[in-house]
Amino acid sequence: MQAKLDFDATKLSEALKYQIHVAIDLCHTLDDDEGLWIEVFGDVTVEARDQVEVKFYADSLTDGHPNFWNTLNNWLKPAFDHQQYVNLILLTTQSFGENSALTPWNDLKTEERLKVLEDIHAAFEARSAKKNDKETFEDETAKPSKVLRLQRNVLDNERRESLLKALPKVRIVADQPDLTALIEHYKRRYLRMILPHRCDEYLDDLFGFMTNANRMSNGWKITGAEFSKKIGELTARYIVGTLKFPQVDHEALERKACEMDVHKRQFAMKLDEIGGRKLIPDATTELLHAERYIMELIKDCTISQSDIDAYRRNHFKSHRLSRLSAIEECTSGMNYEALQSKSRGFYLNRCSANVEKFCNYENTPLEFRNGIYQMLADEVPSAPSNEFHWRLWE
Repeated sequence: MQAKLDFDATKLSEALKYQIHVAIDLCHTLDDDEGLWIEVFGDVTVEARDQVEVKFYADSLTDGHPNFWNTLNNWLKPAFDHQQYVNLILLTTQSFGENSALTPWNDLKTEERLKVLEDIHAAFEARSAKKNDKETFEDETAKPSKVLRLQRNVLDNERRESLLKALPKVRIVADQPDLTALIEHYKRRYLRMILPHRCDEYLDDLFGFMTNANRMSNGWKITGAEFSKKIGELTARYIVGTLKFPQVDHEALERKACEMDVHKRQFAMKLDEIGGRKLIPDATTELLHAERYIMELIKDCTISQSDIDAYRRNHFKSHRLSRLSAIEECTSGMNYEALQSKSRGFYLNRCSANVEKFCNYENTPLEFRNGIYQMLADEVPSAPSNEFHWRLWE
């Protein structure tokens, strides 16, 4: 096995996930006509309001940490128009360093913030000069540190006017939780109404919405209206007591159905006897859908087994009456092939009929109702008179 590379993609992935979850949190503050961008004007941008730089560091935010000075330097670059924003926010997982002059930053006035920057810079210049004094005078290639160069750029006289306009907007949001804690905080704040075992699925769906490939390649913008619509959809899907059927992986169930050998199963043989062998794959898929839906509904604790039994019993009675009526319409002179054809028509009519609503759920899926039919056909009856058939003969 190869040794782990110096470049840790796991950390990069974690930092990106962190940034997306910060963006999700900010999306909750958007009005419908407001927009949020990711990685367009900076890490996270709320139109005409907030520019947020999201930093995922483990060490402390000290007076000379590049995180602070590099962010400030970027905000002062001519290519970045900080005047269009109300807030310039440095959001970081770092805690303030011990005795850091930056600790009271958010409570300081503009002139006090400027003095903090100048005092830090002066201390670094003095430290650099002292260090240079100790070095050999012959070394003329010695360069100031990266942080010192950043400080000089930020406090350059040519940038002073821009700096003074930016400083009142700058906020440091430090000591933010790590990714796991951030997600747990989000769940407590926004997902209390969601079924506990569905919270991760909810967040996975929301994360997928935020990182949609088409969205990422076309400006990576989310509007307040789009976000509200998505939250509404997810809440309706995952809320406690939801009246919407849970989502299932239709393609996975179809693939599983294709792999199954069901020709000796009762439901398949009952289709085969009416000449409906070609109907068996779809019937198998419907059976799997019903089983999965029932499992998910019961897991959500929104229905009981008695609800399922009542729905099955009602459909069995309805089916038996419809079948007897269809048998009455068959003439005594019909041969076996004609009866098979009539039976297939009966099957298709039953499976294409309007779906009776299950309990109080909206839009009961066709696959669920038809899957119930297949489950009934697959059962061994308690008595011959209780057997579920599609054939229109006794």
